[in-house]
Amino acid sequence: MDLLFFRNLKNIMLNFDLFCKLDIHQKYLQKKTKTENLFLVGGVVRDLLLDIEKKFKDIDFTMAGLPLDIYEKIDKKNISHFITEKFWTITLIPKDHKIQYELTPFRLENEYSDNRHPEKIQRQNDLILDSNRRDFTINSLYYFSINIKNKISMSPKIEKKQISDMAEIQKSLEKYWFLFYQDQNLLIVQNHNYIQNLFPKWELHLDFLVYLIDVLKEVFVKKQKSKDNIIRILIDPQWSIQDLMDKKIKCVWKADNRFVEDALRTIRALRFISVLNQKLRNKKWDWKNILFDIETNTWNSLKNHVSLVKNIAKERIKDEIKKVFSAWDPFAFISLLDEIKLLEYLFPWLYKTKHVEQPVRYHPFDTYVHTMLSLYELQKINSDYLVRLAILYHDVGKVGQYEAYKIGLDREEIREILSWPLNHRSSWPEIAKKDFSNLWFSKTEIIDIMRYIANHHVPWEILDAKDGNRIKKIRKLYSEVWFQKVNNLFDITMADRLGQYNPMQNNSDITDIEDLRKILKKLKKEEWQFLAKDLKVDWKII
Repeated sequence: MDLLFFRNLKNIMLNFDLFCKLDIHQKYLQKKTKTENLFLVGGVVRDLLLDIEKKFKDIDFTMAGLPLDIYEKIDKKNISHFITEKFWTITLIPKDHKIQYELTPFRLENEYSDNRHPEKIQRQNDLILDSNRRDFTINSLYYFSINIKNKISMSPKIEKKQISDMAEIQKSLEKYWFLFYQDQNLLIVQNHNYIQNLFPKWELHLDFLVYLIDVLKEVFVKKQKSKDNIIRILIDPQWSIQDLMDKKIKCVWKADNRFVEDALRTIRALRFISVLNQKLRNKKWDWKNILFDIETNTWNSLKNHVSLVKNIAKERIKDEIKKVFSAWDPFAFISLLDEIKLLEYLFPWLYKTKHVEQPVRYHPFDTYVHTMLSLYELQKINSDYLVRLAILYHDVGKVGQYEAYKIGLDREEIREILSWPLNHRSSWPEIAKKDFSNLWFSKTEIIDIMRYIANHHVPWEILDAKDGNRIKKIRKLYSEVWFQKVNNLFDITMADRLGQYNPMQNNSDITDIEDLRKILKKLKKEEWQFLAKDLKVDWKII
């Protein structure tokens, strides 16, 4: 296949047909804020274009005006609401919706003395300046819609171009910096002068909108003209569409400035790679290799400023880690942390497992590689972030254990090693407790992680038992913790085995582990188990 095929394949992913799904949210916020002049911004616009998300829990808006004035005018009926003191972000949570809206007025930020928080926040009413403060271009798209019925007529009398691939749209944007996509009545504007003239004082200028449509050189269509009366405007002052087409994560403006201002953006860039690529894989396309990467200048700047991450509070980093481990691709995230030399800082004991060789009859790789392969297998079957973090540390105790083996030991001394504290199953929980406490994980989270690792060999021991004793041992385990946690242990055991990748053993055969799972399900069905929520008293009945 030639290079042109791959270019078109890469560019075919953007879906402009989905923007109509945003109109209901725009209309809702316009009604609540009593203004038409607000814009959806950030991840919701990006993910709809990539067609990787259609149901959103968080939607960001922005608009011109003074935050307190905006907040006072909001219709607060049937919503939870609050406003932050420093950044003046307004949060609205409708009581009948499972969604959260965040409204942040246009602003400028400068003087980041601690590599995280701006010392000065300036109010201003300039969308382009607002876009200049954002982290990455792919997060700098603004969406606006308005009902034009009885206001203007949208019927450009020019030749329309059928869309065969996104390369045509990209070429037109690079030439004219704006275009019209008639299927959705969608006007895309990148030219800064046009943006400012289209929204003078941040109210839509209808006459200039008509003018833009009249002077357009090309109108793109895929099927037919939109039949609704909504005009949709996608404002792209940072040329984000081209970066989405090229699958590049690129800093807004100068990368060096972005990472010096906020060093957490280093971690966020790695998270975006993990999240976006996993979402793309979940679409199950035939072209699985067409994924996001970090643009070269952004990547080089990121590596040059990685030391600044040490100025960031660990709880902020923990939030990024939790987001990745909760749903997406922690294997890629940890691999990238290792590449930029942050692994030792964030997960020091995992880093120590590098070059710790294991008996080849069990693991043909060192402990670190085996751990990463196990994580890769686990993330296919289990999305619990605590379970994934547990397998990340399930073998860190082998560092001390194998070091002790290098000394000439007799049988008694080896037996002592296999008991506390050098047995890796026993020493791991305390090691994990220290590392995850440093990352500001809660006591409850750490206790769960420690329990998973302390018990990660229990399923192996059950498998070694005679058939008649397996049910008894699983029942005992089931009585100590609830069903899902036992099931999680079986997932860890399965991933641990698959992560050996050992041609000397049949590690791909997991039927015996599935047999244990069947016994567990049978116990749940026949014997049940009361949880705290099952014991709740209904005072209405009494």
